[in-house]
Amino acid sequence: MNNPGLFQARWNLRRLALCNSVPLAVLAFWLWPTGQMLCVIFDEWLFHLLNAPLASNPIWLRIWAIASLRPFDVGSFADECGA
Repeated sequence: MNNPGLFQARWNLRRLALCNSVPLAVLAFWLWPTGQMLCVIFDEWLFHLLNAPLASNPIWLRIWAIASLRPFDVGSFADECGA
């Protein structure tokens, strides 16, 4: 088979630079006051877009209310741990 391994014993400098420069660019954008304002506007828009169905659908609202309770979190954590 000619399938390369998942981990190779050589550096990929292009990917290393990309994986470091993208987070730095996002951080710099957020630290810039105009960029931070745009991030907050986008965050509020996305929040209202995703939560608008909860205002008009009481069943969906109750499902999310029950799913956000601590016993539900404990049950999902126990499921992830293999208990």
